[in-house]
Amino acid sequence: MINQELANILYEIGYFLEMEEAAFRPQAYEKAAIVLESTGQSVRDIYNKGGIKALVAMPGIGESIAKKIEEYLKTGKIEYYEKWKKKVPVDIEGLMAVEGVGPKTIRVLYEELGVTERKELERAAMNHKISPLFGFGEKKEQNILQSIALLKSKKERFPFERIFPTARDIKTRLNSLKEVKKVDLAGSLRRREDTIGDIDILAMTLHPEKVVSFFVNLPEVVKIWGKGKTKASVHLKYGIDADLRVIPEISYGAALQYFTGSKEHNVALRKIAIEKGMKLNEYGLYKGKKRVAGEKEKDIYLALGIKWVIPELRKGKGEIKFLVSKN
Repeated sequence: MINQELANILYEIGYFLEMEEAAFRPQAYEKAAIVLESTGQSVRDIYNKGGIKALVAMPGIGESIAKKIEEYLKTGKIEYYEKWKKKVPVDIEGLMAVEGVGPKTIRVLYEELGVTERKELERAAMNHKISPLFGFGEKKEQNILQSIALLKSKKERFPFERIFPTARDIKTRLNSLKEVKKVDLAGSLRRREDTIGDIDILAMTLHPEKVVSFFVNLPEVVKIWGKGKTKASVHLKYGIDADLRVIPEISYGAALQYFTGSKEHNVALRKIAIEKGMKLNEYGLYKGKKRVAGEKEKDIYLALGIKWVIPELRKGKGEIKFLVSKN
């Protein structure tokens, strides 16, 4: 638990720094957080055995961050983090769960409207206080309300065998469109988890707006939570939500890997990418500005030097570490 506690704090420090538009420093904290999340050994044990030198020896952790980790292990807090929380006292995690709300948006909402958490954000949007702000507008205000409503609805989970036939049918109908080159189920459905929170679908097409329009007008759809040029979220009559993301071919493999998850599996992959001097996200695998892989999912694993992992095994329970040790 100590690793995750520290990782959460480092992520938030990175977000605070992003609010200030600090060059490079936010990424340094993100990298360190990923390393802590994916390290099998307790960071406390690492420190107890080798002190601050052992922390600096970990990939992605420099001396400055190592000292902050040491401070937390000794005192239970990081003064630098506490100062940021006093300066901008907001629930970063809760606010960033709302689609389209990032660190810079949070800073503006706090300074202009005093928004510190999701309920206040919803109230401000409902009272139309967000749209007049520079760079926002009515569309973003409505998107915020729709995203909050979507977050509220995503509580119930459904048995796999109950949801899979519906998801497969929607996939088949999308795949029948002449504009669609490829369709895949993602998320917990592709991992074939026992229970499903929502239906995640990816589609490859050169005509995203047509595909999105077709999706939101399916007969099963009873409510549209949000609709954009390349994605949409809807509520189906069966009680479950479905999300569609339209992805360009150049990034399709990376997106399929990312949105399949699990979170723990993705963190482990991102750690390997960092150790190899690369960056992995939903758009591709990069070495500096050069895209190393992205079109095909298997190429992501190959470029990272490990075998492709079938979706059903992407649990984040040591499968990546096992494959690395076998190489």
